[in-house]
Amino acid sequence: MLKKSINKNVPAFTLFLTLVFSLLPASISFAADVGNCLLCHKYPGLSRVDEKGKLRLLFINEDIFNTSVHAKVKCEGCHTDIQKIPHDPAKKVDCLSECHITEPSTEQKFSHKDVETSIVNSVHSKVDKNGVEKKFSEDIPTCKECHDEPLYRPMSFFKTIRSGISEEAMSRCKSCHKKDDFIFRFYSHVTSRLHRTKNPLNIAEMCGRCHDNAELVARHKLSTRAAFSYGETFHGKAARFLDERIPDCLDCHINKGESVHQILSSTDPKASINENNRGKICATTDCHPQASPRLAKYSVHAEFNLEQSPVQYFFTFFFIVLTGGTLLPLMGIIFLDLLRRLFPNAVIKRRK
Repeated sequence: MLKKSINKNVPAFTLFLTLVFSLLPASISFAADVGNCLLCHKYPGLSRVDEKGKLRLLFINEDIFNTSVHAKVKCEGCHTDIQKIPHDPAKKVDCLSECHITEPSTEQKFSHKDVETSIVNSVHSKVDKNGVEKKFSEDIPTCKECHDEPLYRPMSFFKTIRSGISEEAMSRCKSCHKKDDFIFRFYSHVTSRLHRTKNPLNIAEMCGRCHDNAELVARHKLSTRAAFSYGETFHGKAARFLDERIPDCLDCHINKGESVHQILSSTDPKASINENNRGKICATTDCHPQASPRLAKYSVHAEFNLEQSPVQYFFTFFFIVLTGGTLLPLMGIIFLDLLRRLFPNAVIKRRK
């Protein structure tokens, strides 16, 4: 329960409204949360300008929150610094702090602390192997820069796979579980973990915020614009059509069975994209099970420019010239023939 301390500077009328609304029954939608935070945060457009001059939106969509993976987490479970209402500007949330929810398999308090270990061992760590802060560490993405998905796509699986809630699947849950609230929350939590919250195009766009930034690529001496070059491949073009069967960044850059936060450098012998391990990526059951290791020799992130891929560059340039040199004259002939059919008696007068 959130301990609310009363600020003496709060006007009497505001204090009266706070006490009245805090006593309203929990069935009212905006008072459903324990700390009654939605008393204020339920209003669309609620915002403030912070000390840095940036506009911060403070509105909470209750319907989206109640169907998210954090639906059972109390507001004060993340905003641990808030101890009174009205409260001071909230501090930045630490996603690695211990949560009040009990992890069912261990009966211990839940925490994302293990994620920190995976990140420290990945290329996205702010420090090197010796514990020294990396140069340009401010470019390293934080939790919320990747986990920004505002929508929820629960998996519907009964006879087909589609986004949305499967009424048939939930009806089977009701055979044993009697409370609809438990069934809905359990179904929402499980399906959100089994189903991707982002499709391949979303993931490529997310990675592209950094890996397609020309200044960042130059600062960190990266060889190519990874998301852009992925978009030029067959997989990237299929992603543009929202095909979710094709591999995305995480499918190739993560070792099977390991945390998605542990992305290793291509020079690391344990990395999935290491030259000795790439063949295993393509030859998985979900992709090309009968593919030979030679398939992985294809450079997925090669940009077809004169510096990186001169052969492909001239090959592409040749076919552009060939195609243009063939089609443009043909289109000219067709256009002249069309004019003759439309105006069969037209003649061009010659000057005498």
